[in-house]
Amino acid sequence: MKLGLKLEKDPSLKAPQKLFFALISLLFLIAPFYYQPNLGGEGLYLPFNSTIWLVASWVIASGCFILIRSGSILLPRHWLALAMLPIGALVSGFITDNTNPTEWTTRILVLIGSYCLLISLYQFRLTPRQIERSLYILLITGLISGCYGLVQLVPRIELAPYMPLSGNKTPFGIFQQINLQASLMATTLVLLFYLISRPTISGMHWVVKIALCLTGFISCFIIAYSGSRVGLLGATAGLLVLCLGRWRLLFNHKYVLAAVIACCIGGGALGSSGLTKTFNKFDQAIGGMDSDVRWKVYRISLDLFLEKPLVGHGVGSFQKVFQDKRAEYQADGKLSLGTQPRFTHPHNELMLWLVEAGLISLAGIVIAAVATFYQLYKTGWQRGTGYAALLIPLTLHSQVELPFYISNTHWVLLLYLLFVVHQQRSQRHTTDGMSLAAQKTVPALMLVSTVLINVFLIHSLYAYSGMIAYLRDNKRPLEYLESALLNPYYRNYAVYLTLKQQMYKGFDQNDPQPALKYIAWADRHLTMSPQVPVYMDLAVAYGALGRVEQRDRVMQEAMAIYDSNKSLQGLRQRFDRPKPDATAAEADLSQPPASQP
Repeated sequence: MKLGLKLEKDPSLKAPQKLFFALISLLFLIAPFYYQPNLGGEGLYLPFNSTIWLVASWVIASGCFILIRSGSILLPRHWLALAMLPIGALVSGFITDNTNPTEWTTRILVLIGSYCLLISLYQFRLTPRQIERSLYILLITGLISGCYGLVQLVPRIELAPYMPLSGNKTPFGIFQQINLQASLMATTLVLLFYLISRPTISGMHWVVKIALCLTGFISCFIIAYSGSRVGLLGATAGLLVLCLGRWRLLFNHKYVLAAVIACCIGGGALGSSGLTKTFNKFDQAIGGMDSDVRWKVYRISLDLFLEKPLVGHGVGSFQKVFQDKRAEYQADGKLSLGTQPRFTHPHNELMLWLVEAGLISLAGIVIAAVATFYQLYKTGWQRGTGYAALLIPLTLHSQVELPFYISNTHWVLLLYLLFVVHQQRSQRHTTDGMSLAAQKTVPALMLVSTVLINVFLIHSLYAYSGMIAYLRDNKRPLEYLESALLNPYYRNYAVYLTLKQQMYKGFDQNDPQPALKYIAWADRHLTMSPQVPVYMDLAVAYGALGRVEQRDRVMQEAMAIYDSNKSLQGLRQRFDRPKPDATAAEADLSQPPASQP
């Protein structure tokens, strides 16, 4: 393609820039689409997040080596303001108590790694032309993800070993969540029109222009078909801002623009059946607290913030303090979350940091945001509105859900767009002040750190596959969990599975010791993460040991939080059902509850 030829012929494309395009292609075109069977959820429980950070660590290491070799570091003008985001979280995290050290460590390391990734991108010394070319890689990411969603709509397709299948034929892509797919498509759509407004579009090969039309068609189809409010709002708001500042530039390429608009209209019309679902959701949101659960979550979260407004309850504490407050609200009859599951996030990123890290963390976020707004202003009206439009879909999504915790693809994409925004007016600083020892130590430390990170992430993928094999095997051989027990990220869950199996085997052998071990572990675990399956198995353990008062206390605590949970209600009925004798009662309780962790 002509795009690739232009890159190769670019005389400014030196070794660092060639390395950059190789790494960015891996980061956005290969790593996000890795799949292996999984349980869903957040973080490394979605395997593609491991591969994303695997490649990101290579980008960070490469940037560091280029920095040392060149004898200078390139920094965005507002590098210190951008650093306030991780610094604010770090300061608050050290001040407050940390009830969940694994969660705290993971979150802090991700923030620090994200800032290192952002700074590393500058070290490749890209020209504006090369940065523009890199945006086409992001566009291809959206196109691949869109095609991925289309495949999931094909009936009777069997690609389970290679991609997640959608039982209800929803094009949720690799992310296994439709709103994540929709917000990526919204960002892709805005990026598409931004690139059309660039002067270089007229010189692109006709194959590229056809690809642009196809991207517009697929993006609009999925946004419309998905029924996603955040996707439709993000795309609409982003395009409005883009057109506000760059409409003249768009009309400079009216033939390409007309073709892409026609394809977008066609895609939107084909997927218009999902718009009814979208508008129904809008009606629910407008209806207020009785119709949209988010308003209830926001209300509880606001009260939690007001309890500790300065430093918050501690990084990683949200799900525990929220469930406790939820039980309090439901007991007082203020509101009920009904059958809603355990919340790990308030569905608003600012609210999460307010609850967990208070105003200190908010100050860091605000400083970074103000610096970005100022940078947008200084780049000029046309370029500034274009860059702002690119940031809108992902930023909007972060205020109504938790996209960055489910998909690190979205987070890394946002970081890259921030790199593009801040690359103008960046400044070069010499590293001559570094001692010879430091110049040798830093690369060595970076090499060791990268190796350790890679070993951990690859081991995590292997350990996770072992857990999945364990859950799929009816015989439940504990050998499958050996690697997970050695992995700091999965260890807690693997311990739960191990202790649970040993406990129920102990019931069959009249051995109470495994139940006592499970009780000791579960009592600690519930102070960090009040999960329904853990509550249920803990109640069964107490009941099998004849500790009826403690069993009822656990059930009461669980039902206070999850008052409409059918699994808990079923277990409650098992406990309340009269037994003909003690032997029958013990046999009944020795069966695992009908709840999958």
